[in-house]
Amino acid sequence: MTTKTPFPQTSSIGSAGEHLVLSQLLKMNFVAGLAPENTKDYDLIVLNREGNVSFPIQVKTALQAKISNTSQGWILRDKHEKPIKDLIFCFVRMSLDSRDTDIYIVDSDKVAECSQYSHQIWLKFPNSQGGKHKDTTMRMLLHDYGKIKTKKLTNWKEYLNKDEIDFIEAHPQGWLEKYKEAWHLIKAIKKLDK
Repeated sequence: MTTKTPFPQTSSIGSAGEHLVLSQLLKMNFVAGLAPENTKDYDLIVLNREGNVSFPIQVKTALQAKISNTSQGWILRDKHEKPIKDLIFCFVRMSLDSRDTDIYIVDSDKVAECSQYSHQIWLKFPNSQGGKHKDTTMRMLLHDYGKIKTKKLTNWKEYLNKDEIDFIEAHPQGWLEKYKEAWHLIKAIKKLDK
């Protein structure tokens, strides 16, 4: 008889992602640690060996229940529409049913672009009943931004301007793959090599 793995609490999922990223940084010979509890914009602090250069990291973790399904994405907030200087995001995708994990390293500018465009596009599209979406502070970093339009919407381009259409077409399923394990994007690595 197979027993179902219980779904962990949200705080446990977040902690697991933070510790996973921290362990990767330590394996790469960084001086890194958890930020103090309730630090506003980041979860980890990375230092160079001399201790005079620090670099903040925010970790977002999504958990999927089935191995075959890709997680939809990660929850963000409206505050993520504004880039924060030198902030790097580590988006962790964990599987509940296996040890498979993926870490996507994305700079704050790209996260801000995705947060802004996807939300303004989502607001322009009608909801499933044909009405307007109600504005919210929630944002998403998605594996496939084509999914923000409803399946029934065949004329979706008529709702958007050229920049918004270009954004959707530039961020299909797979766009995030270039950020997978992209540890080179962490500027502290360059500073440590000097």
